Amino acid sequence: MQTHTQRTITLLHRRWLTALECAQLGGCLSLSQRVGDLRRAGVNVLDRWQKTGGGARVKAYRIAR
Repeated sequence: MQTHTQRTITLLHRRWLTALECAQLGGCLSLSQRVGDLRRAGVNVLDRWQKTGGGARVKAYRIAR
């Protein structure tokens, strides 16, 4: 069984992920904190602003290939 952090890392390898999507897909509730941990560990995590259907701008993350 995967931990929430392991599940989040798997999701970040596959696709761009927002905090809400991460929580809905069984990852962690604090995506930005996990991304910070990964970056401090030397993992290259990309980020970009993404617009939601309602017009809000949220940050999306992905682990670089």
